Amino acid sequence: MIQSLDNIQAELPKTEATQSELSEKHAELLSIRQGLVEEFAEIERGLAAELKTSDTPNINSDEFLKLRRRLNQADQSLATLSKQAGQKDTANSALIQELQLLDDLWREEFRIIKTELDKVGEENTSLAITSGYKENKEAFLSFMKNVFKGSGIREKTFQGIVDRYQDFIEIYTNFDNARQSFGGNPQQLADLFMKNLKILLTYQVPNKFTITYRGRELAHHSLGQRASALILFVLSQRENDVIIIDQPEDDLDNQTIYKDVIKLVRKIKPKVQFIFATHNPNIPVLGDADQIHACTFEDNSVAIQSGGIDDPAQQKTIVEIMEGGREAFNRRKEIYRIWKP
Repeated sequence: MIQSLDNIQAELPKTEATQSELSEKHAELLSIRQGLVEEFAEIERGLAAELKTSDTPNINSDEFLKLRRRLNQADQSLATLSKQAGQKDTANSALIQELQLLDDLWREEFRIIKTELDKVGEENTSLAITSGYKENKEAFLSFMKNVFKGSGIREKTFQGIVDRYQDFIEIYTNFDNARQSFGGNPQQLADLFMKNLKILLTYQVPNKFTITYRGRELAHHSLGQRASALILFVLSQRENDVIIIDQPEDDLDNQTIYKDVIKLVRKIKPKVQFIFATHNPNIPVLGDADQIHACTFEDNSVAIQSGGIDDPAQQKTIVEIMEGGREAFNRRKEIYRIWKP
C-alpha cells in the first residue's frame, strides 16, 4: 500500500503539468471561438447591410439554417419524386405497348370475320355485307353512359367523345388532347376515367356489320325479303356438305327464288347436296334437280314416284300437281342456255 502511495505521489507532478497544459489549450480554444463568433457576427452584419441596401428582407442566421434544412429536404423529395416519375413513365410505356398488342388482336379477329363475310358478295350480287372496325358507336355511347352513370355529366359530352375517338384506348393514348372534349368540368371526367381505367381500356367497341339486300339495308325490307337474304347468306357459306330446306316458298317470293336462290343453287350444287321439300315448281325445274320424288297419299298409304328432271313421267307429274309447273318448264327452256355453265 505504501508503495502505491509513493507511485501516486510520483505521478502527481505529471498530472498537474497535464492539467495546466489542458487549461492553456482550453483558454486558447475559447479565444479562437470568441474570435470566430465576432467574425461571424461581422459577416452577418455585413450581409444584413447588403440585404438592406438591395431592399431584400433581412434573414437571421437561425432562420437561414432552418431554410437550408428545408431546402435539403426538398431536394431529397424532388429526387424521390423524379425516381417515381421515371418508374411511372416506364410503366405507362409498357401499358401502351400491351394495349397496342390487344388492339392488334382485335383487328386480326375483325379481319378474319370480314374475309368470310366478303365471300357472300362474291357468290351473288343481291346480298352484300359491309364491315366497319369498331364502328358500333351506339354501343360505345351506351357503355360510356353506364360507366359514368350518376356523375351528372351531360350526354352531349359523351356523344362528342364518341364521335371523335374510336375507343377508350385511343382516348388514353391521347389523354391531354382528349381532355378538351371532356365538357365544362374536364377534371371530373379525367378523375372518373382514371378511377375506371381497367374496365375502360379492356372494353372492346363492337364492330358494325350492315347487310344490304338488293341495294337496301336489310332492316328496311319486309320479313319475306329478310328471309330471302337469310337463305342467300346460308347458301353462300359453303360450310355444309348437305343442306335441307323445307318449303322455302313460304317465306320467299317467286322473283327471289327465280333470280337469286336458284341461280346460286345451280352454281354450288356440284359440291353441295341439296334436299328441298317444296310445292314450287321453279325449284326442281329451274334448279335442274338430279332426283325428284313426287309423293302422293292415297288409301292410307304414301306413294313415291322418283326420277330425274328430264324424265318425261316426272315432267308430267310436275305439270299436273304443281301450280305453275308448265310455265316453269317453258322458262327453263328459255334460260337454260344463259345459265348453263
